Amino acid sequence: MPASFDFMTLSPSSGPNSPDLTQPLTVGNAVNVGFRLYGAKLKPYLWLATRSTLWVLLPIMLAIALGLFYATTQRYFATLGLVIPAWVVLMVFCSARSYSLSAAIARLGFGDLTQQPESIESACRYTRARQWQFLWVYVLLFLLGAAVSLLFYIVAAVVVVVMLVFVGGTDFLLNPQSAALVNPGLILLAFLVFLGIVGLLIWMLTWFSIRFSVPDLPLAVEPGLKATQSLGRSWELTHKNVGRIFLILLVTWSATIPLQFVIQIVLGIAQKAIVRIYPENSPLYGLLTFGSSFLISLLLGIFTMPLWQSIKATIYYDLRRRREGLGLQLSNPELDDGDFGSADIQDSAPPR
Repeated sequence: MPASFDFMTLSPSSGPNSPDLTQPLTVGNAVNVGFRLYGAKLKPYLWLATRSTLWVLLPIMLAIALGLFYATTQRYFATLGLVIPAWVVLMVFCSARSYSLSAAIARLGFGDLTQQPESIESACRYTRARQWQFLWVYVLLFLLGAAVSLLFYIVAAVVVVVMLVFVGGTDFLLNPQSAALVNPGLILLAFLVFLGIVGLLIWMLTWFSIRFSVPDLPLAVEPGLKATQSLGRSWELTHKNVGRIFLILLVTWSATIPLQFVIQIVLGIAQKAIVRIYPENSPLYGLLTFGSSFLISLLLGIFTMPLWQSIKATIYYDLRRRREGLGLQLSNPELDDGDFGSADIQDSAPPR
């Protein structure tokens, strides 16, 4: 069995600076645990993140190659009827595989938090066997987000129409300045309503995102769940914890700001180096600039994906302890080749 690391030990002997994982975590401790988990397992996590990114990159590079092929040859357009569906199938498969590798990072993190470390191969087999469910999780999330946004826009449109009727209807739209002269409060009212709608949209999307902030963790950890059940578990566990999770994610994002500044500096240096060789109106300048930005963005994604998965694993671990009050134990029975492994997380009562 893979060795665990000392600072995650649940015993009091782990030291005064180590968070006590047997107790509910504060915002600061949750972020601290997530970062320390990320740092302790950086190498294997980066390897999984690289593989996940390469799976997404494969259909993108293929699409670019196909585009260049058809653009240069100006022939074989009749084959697009077969090429496009085949590319869509490849994109779906690669996305599913990428999501499963990302979920494997979170599963490994949760296993370390429960002092039941698991091998990378075992975690990957477990999540790979559920890759289509992971894909379905994110498809459902997209559809839910689109439905909520559409509903909000419809309600906002009704509010705007009612407001226009209240302030004078089409006369206000056709000549708002004269209407404001008659009643300056109309402009102020319209501005406040606009700010209210924008603020409500931001709040609603943030609240919605936090309620589904750990959509893949239940599927990656708990046995026998499907995509819809995993989303339901995320909704259940985050109940009454929206504010705390928001602060954890906000602090984590703030901690990555220096890295984003470094990325911007590197991009600026790269653009200056490119412009010394190729003028800005050169096609190669645009191509190299886009290529360097794309490459650096990929590297940034590879380094930040394990961090966010570690934070999500910490949040999920803490939510289960808070809500269920259970000891959490990772069981890892003999893997069966038929289902790519049946390792799962089981609940056990804490020792008395």
